[in-house]
Formats: sequence, C-alpha cells, structure tokens
Amino acid sequence: MAAGPEFRLFGPFEVADGSGRVLDLGTRKQRELAAMLAIETGRVVSLDRLIDELWAGEPPARATRTLQAYIAHLRKVLEPDRAPRTPPSVLLTREPGYQLAVPPGQVDLWRFTAWVDEGHAALALGAHAEAVEILDRALGLWRGDPLGEFADREFARPVRTRLTELRAAAQEDRFDARSALGESASLIPGLEALVEDGPYRERAWSLLVLALYRAGRQADALAALRRVRARLSDDLGLRPGPELQDLERSVFDQSPALRLPSRELPPEPPRAAAARPAEPVGDGLVARSAQMALIERRLGEVRRGRGGAVLVTGEAGIGKTRLVRAAADLAAARGFRLAWGRCADGTAPAFWPWRQIVREAGDESGLLSMETLSPRQDPGAALFALYEEVLDVLTSDETPLAVVLDDLHWADVSSLRLLTFVADAAARHRLLVLVTSRPEPGDHPDALRDTLAALSRSAERVDLGPFTAGDVASYLRAKGVSEEPGLAERLLARTGGNPFYLGEVLRLRGSEGTVPSGARDVIERRAARLPEETRTLLHAAAVAGRDVGVDLLEAVTDSTPEQVMAAMEPAVATGLLVEPPEGSEPGGSTPAGAEYRFAHALVREALYAGLGRLERSRLHLRVGEALEPVLPEAESATLAHHFAQAAKLGGADKAVKHASRAARHATGQLAHTEAADLWALALSALPPGRDAERARILTELGQARRTVGRPEQARRDWEEAIRIARDIGDRDALIPAVAAIGGPSLWNWRPYGVVDAEMVATIEGLLNGPLPDAGRAALLGALALELHYGPRSAEGERFAAEAVELARTTGDGPLLARTLNNYLLAAFRPGRNAARRAAAEELAHLPGLPVSGEVMARVFLMSCLLRDGDLPGWDRELARCGTLLDRTPRPELESMVRVAQTARSTLDGRWDEAEELLAHDMRSARRSGAAGSGAWSLRSRAAAPRAVSRRCWTSWWPPPGNPAWSRCVPSPSWRPWRRTAPRWPAS
Repeated sequence: MAAGPEFRLFGPFEVADGSGRVLDLGTRKQRELAAMLAIETGRVVSLDRLIDELWAGEPPARATRTLQAYIAHLRKVLEPDRAPRTPPSVLLTREPGYQLAVPPGQVDLWRFTAWVDEGHAALALGAHAEAVEILDRALGLWRGDPLGEFADREFARPVRTRLTELRAAAQEDRFDARSALGESASLIPGLEALVEDGPYRERAWSLLVLALYRAGRQADALAALRRVRARLSDDLGLRPGPELQDLERSVFDQSPALRLPSRELPPEPPRAAAARPAEPVGDGLVARSAQMALIERRLGEVRRGRGGAVLVTGEAGIGKTRLVRAAADLAAARGFRLAWGRCADGTAPAFWPWRQIVREAGDESGLLSMETLSPRQDPGAALFALYEEVLDVLTSDETPLAVVLDDLHWADVSSLRLLTFVADAAARHRLLVLVTSRPEPGDHPDALRDTLAALSRSAERVDLGPFTAGDVASYLRAKGVSEEPGLAERLLARTGGNPFYLGEVLRLRGSEGTVPSGARDVIERRAARLPEETRTLLHAAAVAGRDVGVDLLEAVTDSTPEQVMAAMEPAVATGLLVEPPEGSEPGGSTPAGAEYRFAHALVREALYAGLGRLERSRLHLRVGEALEPVLPEAESATLAHHFAQAAKLGGADKAVKHASRAARHATGQLAHTEAADLWALALSALPPGRDAERARILTELGQARRTVGRPEQARRDWEEAIRIARDIGDRDALIPAVAAIGGPSLWNWRPYGVVDAEMVATIEGLLNGPLPDAGRAALLGALALELHYGPRSAEGERFAAEAVELARTTGDGPLLARTLNNYLLAAFRPGRNAARRAAAEELAHLPGLPVSGEVMARVFLMSCLLRDGDLPGWDRELARCGTLLDRTPRPELESMVRVAQTARSTLDGRWDEAEELLAHDMRSARRSGAAGSGAWSLRSRAAAPRAVSRRCWTSWWPPPGNPAWSRCVPSPSWRPWRRTAPRWPAS
C-alpha cells in the first residue's frame, strides 16, 4: 500500500504523494489553506480561524462556500482514487472545522521539531555521538526558510519565529555535542557564523570562546569575550550573563575544566527513544470528577458480581451524554462490553432504544423487532417472558456489560417499563445500566414518573449541576482561551454555567465579539452564517430526526448526493452536525445509513422550532414520502408521525394507514400503551365523513386502553363507537364495538345499579339478525352484563348460560373462557353460589388458559368457597395463585389475589391487616395502571351508599347461618361494621 502524502514546508511549499511525485495544489489560497492545516496536523483548525486567516480578517460574503470549494479541491488532489460517497481519510471535517489526518512524521516541520527535541535529550544524557547524528538529520530538513512563500501572512509569522529559534538552539546543541567529542578548531568557522547571525545569543559565544581556547588560541578567546561584552553593552546596555562571566574567569585562570575531554564517554545501555509529541486527545471532563469516581466505584462492584444502575439527570446541555460517554470509555478500558440505546424525540417504534441495546449485546434474532404475541397468549405473561429473554441476552456472556440508555425523557412506555425490570434485575448480574434523563415531564409523564420512582429505589442518582465561575475558568483553560479579567464571570452570567451554551457562545465570541443570551439564539446565529443550501438541508434534517442519511436528504430536497455532501460540509465544520463513522460511537450505535448526526439534541430542537408551521408541514410530508418505500412495517410509527404532522397538506390518509398498521404491530409486540397512543393518533388524523372507520378505530382504541388499565377511557371509546355505528346503521362496525364490553374482568364494568336501556336495545337488535355462533355468544354475554343491575338480572343469567353453551359448540377456548367469565358476573345473585362455583371450577381448569385468566378464575372460585365456608379449599386456591404469581409476577394479578386475602383477613378479625392489604393494592394500582384492580379501601366501602356497601361485603362473606359466619363477626367497636352490618340481608 502506498504511503500517504508528505508535506514539505521548509523552502518552497510542496506536497508529494507516496511515490514522491509533487502534487499540484492549485491557487495560492488553496496552497495557503493546505499549509495552515499541515502546520496543525492532527489537530482541528476551526472554520472561523481558516476564514479569518485566508482573507486577513476581511472575508467576502460567500467565504464559507469558497472555503468549502477549496477543501473539496484539496481532497481530490490528496486522494485522487477515493470512490464517490466514501468518507475522506486525509482531510477530515471535524467540529469546529477541518483536520489534516496524516501521521505527524509525514510533515517535515513536525519531524524537525521532534528530532531537535530528541537530540537535545540525548545531549542532556551525555550521548554526544547520538545527539550529533540526530541533530544532523534534523538540520538536514532545512531546505530553506519555513513557509517562505507565506512570509507575509499572519498565520506563518509565529511559526517562522519559533522554528528559527529552534534551529539556532539545535545548531548550538550540535556544536556542544561535537565539542564534547573532542572537536575544537573545526568548529570555529561555524561558530563564528552562528554568532554573526545571532549576536546576542550568549550560549553561541560561550561555545566559540571554548573552541578557541581548546584550539590553543587563548588570545582569540579573550578577544571574543571582549567582543560580546562590547556588543551587549553598546546595543542593549547589558553586561554578559553569569555563564559568560564564569567562562571569562576560567579562561583567565586557565582552569583545567576547560581542557579537551580525553575520550568519549562509555556507551550507554540501550534506552527508549525520546517520546514524540502525543496525538491530541479530546477535552477532559470539567467539574465532574466526583461523578466519575462514583461510576468507577460502581464498575468495580459490577466486576465482582454486584450490578445495578446509575441515573444521570440534568438540564439539556449540562453534559449528561458527555459524562456517560466518558464512563463508557472507562468501562471499555476495564474490559466491559458496551451496548448503547438512544431514545427518539417523537413517535418511534416500541422498545426503540432497547432494540439497539440487545442488538449490540449480541442478539441476532430481532428479539424486540418482531411480533411475539399470538391471539391465544396472555399478554401479561408473554410480556414478562419477553423481559426475561432481554435479560438473558444482556447477561448470558461472562464478560460484564455496561448498557447506556440515553435521553430517557423521550422513551416510549414499553421501554420505560422494560428499564424498570432490567434495572431491578441488574443487581444480581454483572450488568451496569447508565441512564440519562432531563428533569422534564417527557413524552409520557406518568410512565416516566413511575420509572424514575422505581429507579430511585434501585439506582444511584447523579444530578449534574451547572458550572461555577471556577469551573468556567477551568473550561476556558481546557479550550485554550486566553485569560481575560472578568471573562469567566461574564460567561457564567450569560450561560448559567451550562457547558453546551458555554461552548456555543465561545464559538460566536471568537468570530463576532458578542455573547448571545440563549442557546436557540446562539444556534440560529451560527446557522445564519452558513450558505443558503446548507440551511435548507439542516432544516430538512431537523424534521427527519437526530440522525439522517444522504439518501433521505437527497430525496427531500431534490438534490444529488454530491450536492448534499458538499452543502453539509459547512454544518459539520461549524459543529452543528457530526459525521459518525460506522462504529465510531461507543458500541457502534449509529443507525444504518445515517451519515450525519446533530451534535446535540438542542441543535435539532432549535432548528426545528425556527421553522414556520407551513414549512414544517411540507418537510414532514416530503420526509414521510421519502421514507415510505424504504422503511419496514415495524417502523410504521415513524411514517405515521411524519404524515400526521402533514395532515393538513394531504398526509391524513397515510397517517391513518400507518398509525393503524403501527398500532397492530405494537399490540403484537406487547407494547399496549404505544398501541393506544397510535390508535389515538390515527383517530386524530382521520378526515371527517369516514364514520364507519372512526367507529372501528374507536373500538380498537378502547381495547388497547382497557388492556393498559384505563377502563373508564375504554368505556367512553366503546360508547362513542357504538353511537357512531348505530347512527350510520353499520352493523359490521357495531358488532365488535358492542362485543368489546364483555371482555374478561373481575368486576362488572357498569357502575352499580346502572342499566343502559339503549345499549340493551342495541344488543337485542343485533341478536335478532343473522350472526355466527361465536358472535352470538359474545353478544349474549355482553347483554347479560348489561341486564345485571336491573329487574331482568335472572334473564341475564340465562343469556349468559346460553352464551356458554354456544361457546362450547364452537370449540373456541378463549371464547368459552370469556363467556364463563360473563356468567360468573351475571350469576352474582342470592342463592346462585353453587352454579357460580361450578362455573369458576370449569374456568380454572380450561386447557390453555393464560395465567391472568387462571388467576382470575381462581379468585372467583375463592369467593365461592368462602361463601360456602370451605376455608381449607380457599387456602388451597390461594396457594395455587401464589405458585402462578411466582412464575409470572404481575401487579394487576397480585391485586386480584390481594382482594381475596383481604376478605380472609376480615374473617379472622385482622382488620389492620385488611386495611393495609387494600391500601397496598391502591398504591400498586396507581403505579402500574393495572386494569380490573380491586383496590378500594374498607373504609371507603363502608362510607359508600347502602346498596354499594351491601354489594361489596356480600360478594365475599358467607351468609348468616353458614358455619363460617361466626368467624365473620368483627369487633363491635369497628366503625364500618356499625354502619353496614345492620343493613345486610339474610342471604
């Protein structure tokens, strides 16, 4: 493989390729640009500095675009064989400008500096022959004055001055080493020339005096001393320094120390070559040492098998991602595997960050991308099993794993709940979960609040605060900003100590001399200086998301790939975007096809907020149309988001289509909260006049909301769907909406005593028409529940029994379970306990019953056993429920069993325990949003209307005369008993 280009800055500026052929760099300004970058090889030179230097502080209006053209030309010259759309490897775009990425040894200025330093080090160690050899090599590079053709340019002056001084020092070191090797007379001509070129360099005069003395020319040595004394006095009014004065005395005294050394010092043992200048590294963390110490301690504990989680919180731009990136680097250095996941701002597929994490942790099955739920599976049990599979992926390798979940405030609900599970389980594994989050409500405030509350019990929290004035001063030193009185305090006052704002205002301060007061202000001012085509692409990218590819921008803006890449160069150079090479981020989490990423979420947010409503909608529509042919069905949520934002411009139909598709996919992934949100999105985008479709979407929305524990919202959705379908006379839309109300539940969904006569009439009307047996069974069960609280409750029980018989004939297990559940609620009447007990036993023993269905059936059975006074049977069923919950611990199932335990506690007179059980149930229900929770405190029940109190107690307690009745009589002092017991019926 040919060597890279070599940069020669001594004498005429040249760049040669690997074969030695000198390259044509083009115009003077292009040569000047290449020289500026070569001087700083390995370091980033800011865009502002390049423009300022090239045009001497007076840049033309289109300076950025012109500079970009120069860069493009140099890239073609330096890498003529680079394929189109292949990232450059020599001249890189790196925030906040450009970087020449060649080994320092390929720049003659760097080799000269390194060899001079190495020769000086050898001289100090007494290795005189080696010093001469190295210094000869260094001085041989001096083909002429450095940067000679740019001597009039400001950027060249300090470099030329430094190198001239370095050359003189190298010449002195070389003469010193030769003198130590025994040379004297041969050195005199060179030293005479040296003092002529630098008449005030006292070390050169000392070497000349010593050479003259050792050559037997003592008089000439004294004459040289008189010359230097006179020169210093006449020109500068100074006396010779201490070293020259000491030398003068030694010459007068003919000191033995001035004699020639008799021989070279013995050879030194082998030693390592002098260290060469290190490649620049990224800025270190400022004011975060305590936080890094905590993370370092946790990494040590994880290696010993005690995993856990660390939650890093702070406002936008405070450095959360910077801290966890440093933590990830530290973990990698300690031998950890890494897996990153970033939450998306806006609608994204369920489990989006966890998909990235499990893929990087080694999963190749698409665990969280495919639909996993079959119609016969219990959603809760399947979800718990999915969580366990994720944990297995993360912990199957013996090597410890550090997981980073960035921007939790944007996470979908399914990802939040999975995080709660993983963070809790991490304590038992060699697993550390690093989470970043802003202190704001997020896209799903309730779910985020619950997750943060759970993390407060299982994770260590790191709150990042703003910089102090001292921290700002440290930051300025790290950035190489020259100290000015009061600068740190002024910047602190303007930025509030926010590191991101601080970096932004420093960029503008360097080029404009002003410090804007807000981040959006800063970002907009930076963007305003870019070419128009660059701003256009940035706005399109802001609509597309945090990561964006050339293909998408090409389609959205009707540009060619070359135009996109050229126009994005200034945005990368100014630091608004970064170009993450594949695998460059920790864990390699850059999405496939994403050539650009916004440097910070605030950049994208500011650019997006700056768009007008019309332009924003237009861009969403274009982005949606560009993504539609290429995104898989699993990412339909992304398309739904873009088309919904463009609903007024013709995106409504596609928004409904993709939101519905995404909702069904989310249901198959057990992401029921996301499914509910997506059905709601489809509903909001649906144009007027499509009532049948509106009724169907409402029915689906109600199903999703009921599954995630929002029964009141589900009821309103179904009632609205039924009303719409009834008004338009659409039987096909009406049947599923009506049937939805009869789903399995521990309680009747209607409030106590309420009968909806219109709903009854609707169901009876449907039953009078043609129906398949399965549909008739579902509607009969729903009718039974609607009739239960009215005078036709006995008729309702008969309808429920008929539904059970029909379900048996279909051979449909889930339908039979549903109708048996309907029967258990419809038959909840005096004297029907034996029939209910038989139905509950049948339901509990149905083959293929999901865990939730079996727990519910056994809770029904426990109610019947208690009313029969069969306490041993009740205890056996409780034990079976405990076994089921051990296999599938789920809050809503535990809530069902806790209601039954509460009844038993009252039987035994353990009133405080009963109160605590139901209070715990209420807390759990609030945290989990569990559907069908039985949480209702005893005191609130006792304070309810008479009929409700009678209903609640008789649902569990045995009637008077039953052998267990004597155990049910509480203390006369208990207030709820005094208020309700006299009103209970005899049976």
